[in-house]
Amino acid sequence: MVSGRVQGVGFRPTVYRHAVEAGLTGFVRNSPAGVEVEVQGIGPMIEVFLARLKTRCPRQARMDTLHVEHLPVRPDEQGFQIMPSERSGDLVVGFPPDLAACGDCVREVLDPSDRRHGYPFTNCTNCGPRFTIVSSLPYDRARTSMADFPLCERCHKEYTEPSDRRFDAQPNACPDCGPRLSILGADGQVLPVESPLLEAVRLLKEGRIGAVKGLGGYHLCCLARNDEAVQKLRERKGRREKPFAVMFADADEVTRYCEATPAEVLEMLDVAAPVVVVPRHAGTDLSDLVAPDTRDVGAFLPYTPLHHLLLKKVSPLVMTSGNVSEEPITHAEAELSRILGRIADFALVHNRPILRRCDDSVVRLVRGEKMVLRRSRGWVPAPISLSRGGPPVLAMGAELKNAFCLTRGAQAFLSQHIGDLTEHPSLAFYEEAIADLCGLLGVEPGVIAHDLHPAYESTRLAAARPADRRIAVQHHHAHIAACMAEHRLEGPVIGVAMDGSGLGDDGTIWGGEFLVADYRQCQRRGHLQTLRLPGGEGAIRHPVRMALGMLHAEFGAEADRIGSRWLPALQDADRQVLLRMLESGTQAPVCSSAGRWFDAVSALLGLCDTISYEGQAAVRLQAQAAAGASREYAFALDMQNDCILLSFRPMIRKMLEDLHASVPSADIARGFHETMAAGIAAVCARLAESGPTDKVVLSGGVFQNELLLLLVTDALSRRGLRAYSHREVPPNDGGIALGQAAVALATMEAG
Repeated sequence: MVSGRVQGVGFRPTVYRHAVEAGLTGFVRNSPAGVEVEVQGIGPMIEVFLARLKTRCPRQARMDTLHVEHLPVRPDEQGFQIMPSERSGDLVVGFPPDLAACGDCVREVLDPSDRRHGYPFTNCTNCGPRFTIVSSLPYDRARTSMADFPLCERCHKEYTEPSDRRFDAQPNACPDCGPRLSILGADGQVLPVESPLLEAVRLLKEGRIGAVKGLGGYHLCCLARNDEAVQKLRERKGRREKPFAVMFADADEVTRYCEATPAEVLEMLDVAAPVVVVPRHAGTDLSDLVAPDTRDVGAFLPYTPLHHLLLKKVSPLVMTSGNVSEEPITHAEAELSRILGRIADFALVHNRPILRRCDDSVVRLVRGEKMVLRRSRGWVPAPISLSRGGPPVLAMGAELKNAFCLTRGAQAFLSQHIGDLTEHPSLAFYEEAIADLCGLLGVEPGVIAHDLHPAYESTRLAAARPADRRIAVQHHHAHIAACMAEHRLEGPVIGVAMDGSGLGDDGTIWGGEFLVADYRQCQRRGHLQTLRLPGGEGAIRHPVRMALGMLHAEFGAEADRIGSRWLPALQDADRQVLLRMLESGTQAPVCSSAGRWFDAVSALLGLCDTISYEGQAAVRLQAQAAAGASREYAFALDMQNDCILLSFRPMIRKMLEDLHASVPSADIARGFHETMAAGIAAVCARLAESGPTDKVVLSGGVFQNELLLLLVTDALSRRGLRAYSHREVPPNDGGIALGQAAVALATMEAG
């Protein structure tokens, strides 16, 4: 018996070929527990078969266990066959996500002599859509959006021939029987052209903006070398400065434009085909408007035959989610009016329905180790194994970058990227996706886990859903539990949760926390020096206000004079109003957020006064720090209410001195990062002295900052502490639902 991701991925045909090559008899079939294989033959050839099964699996398969037992010989058995299965594609055994086009299919599409030459919907058992086209299980063609495309004679022969790599490939099709392309103008009418693909190429070369239908939704695209087109896309989409992803034709083109390591290129070539964040080369003709705040660019490769055909003729292309900023990705032609004519000048569409929207995944490699920043297409709905099971739990996730989590047994299924629940379309998608995944998994969760914050839409919906039990999980405990679950740590651990904000147990805003935690309980043992947010949440959108708050925290009334010198973006009258808020505490709540410290320093250095996307001030600060000389400011560890307080008061004064001395802002930015890292390590070392553990778990959106993560990891290592950071789920709020689910399961186990 083989368990893991072994159904719907071409595993049975692979077993068939290996068995026939080894001269074995027997059978292979799907079962609810995995794939059952029975072979009979000469002993050495059985060993050869098992070795090939372990080393020559389909690229998207994953064998978790291979259980072997000896059976009596069947003297009358002849041949090897694939037997019918009652539960093909059951999610219990690892139903696959959408898979990037394989090399064999790409070669066929580009081969003028092949019958699938130029066909944009070519696939086989090794590649193609899965999650985005299946309506229900078991996974077969009748339950996918390919049901309305009857197989032609040649495709049917491939589909039913066990030795063919298209055996049982549910989306199998060709130009004679499969989906077709068409192209729409800005008015939504079909353009009467001979080749929709070539017309799209022509329009893109003219500098037009297109909407291209992919696997999980539409991309908005334009020439990445055309400043005017990129700027036009920014203005129309309402995305002033947030970086765009860029699709390159092939790996060679990636390395011409980007400083991508071999490991990063391999990640792009993975079956998941994620967007990989890499530095750009200086001096290329890639538009600076692609990522104006940073040298980094999200680079990825074509992952459908349509992308390969398009990028062969026009490349590189900006490929960003087909939506108005912060709304869900458009996935159906009925929704095209949201972007066509308003943002896109044309749409390259096809008639294979997308049943389930799913945005691109995003990763970064940190010292060669993968860090997932957005877990979506290519990984969803692959489960994450937990250290304990229990009744089904629905974990609602957070307010921003939402993804929810559903458990079944000891498996956790994180949803695709939902987005920010503050937007009504995202909220509707959220409710739709919860119902969809519950139906696909066949579970009705009786336990609901949610954030403490009563104003979160996710919390409101948790209260509205019927449940046997609701479990509130503090935001930063969930962050730490998510990373623990990923590494299968039981605790206790020292948890370092650094993010923008989350409601604390005491009702104040937390975000720079040192916790001692396991899944069942969490104790706050330290935090960053608190700052006030003048104007409340408005300070998050205006980092210059945080800079004034930081100056007021250290200099009191002198902050007015200092602010007039170093914060010119604040008008005198505005500064006076904000200072009165800071003095009185009115409309100036206290927070311990690490994110707000990054905002404050960024604004103090003149890098970002007002943000147009979440984390922009920190992105600019990190970009500056990357070029700065190493330096470390002083900090202090104090005790406050039985908590260690990491105070940056000495650093604030020294940064002001450096500004007066005209020290380069890059050096000051670097000094801030190194001081933050040194302070974090010092607090962890102090906590470890009391003996609970030497394991330190790092989580929260601030640890998306590669520089900070490396500095903290190294500083902890020098102190003899073991650091654990995220790999498979995001450190930001996109991974928090996994932590909520893990805490809920442990709580249920405790009774």
